[in-house]
Amino acid sequence: MNKTTIRSQLLKQRKSLNPNQIASLSEKIVKHITQSELYQQANHIALYLPFNGEVDLTALLQVEHKKHYLPSIQGKHMQFQRHTPSLLLKKHRYGIDQPEFIGSLQPVQPVQLDLCLMPLVGFDLNGNRLGMGGGYYDRYFEHIVTDNNATQLAGIGYQFQQQQQKLPTQ
Repeated sequence: MNKTTIRSQLLKQRKSLNPNQIASLSEKIVKHITQSELYQQANHIALYLPFNGEVDLTALLQVEHKKHYLPSIQGKHMQFQRHTPSLLLKKHRYGIDQPEFIGSLQPVQPVQLDLCLMPLVGFDLNGNRLGMGGGYYDRYFEHIVTDNNATQLAGIGYQFQQQQQKLPTQ
């Protein structure tokens, strides 16, 4: 199967979740994240606001001893801005809530993040992530080096999004 077919099937399945299922599953996933060593050791954490049935991580924004960052898309580029209670959100053209772009704010650089929790459509046992197809996260993190000091990347999804076969990567 190609990426388009897999993406379509998984999105259909994700859209079939009702709000109670999303809330219950998201609560379990957030608990798992907060208990993970990756999260506990991270101070600067990028995450996303849920859209279209994605796992809801907004409870993490209440963790006071962490600095959280939210993505903002401008054209074909994505940047992250520090979340604060006064951060203004607006709807992106895709209908996703994102920080309002304020030119005077300095966006965070990828190497400044300890951990990035990314939404996904699917993933495989090799850790390959299938996103929505826009390539925003790929472009944002394309220059980081995978070593012990680099940003840790973690795709966040539901169990049914895990694929047994290797996902196409091109």
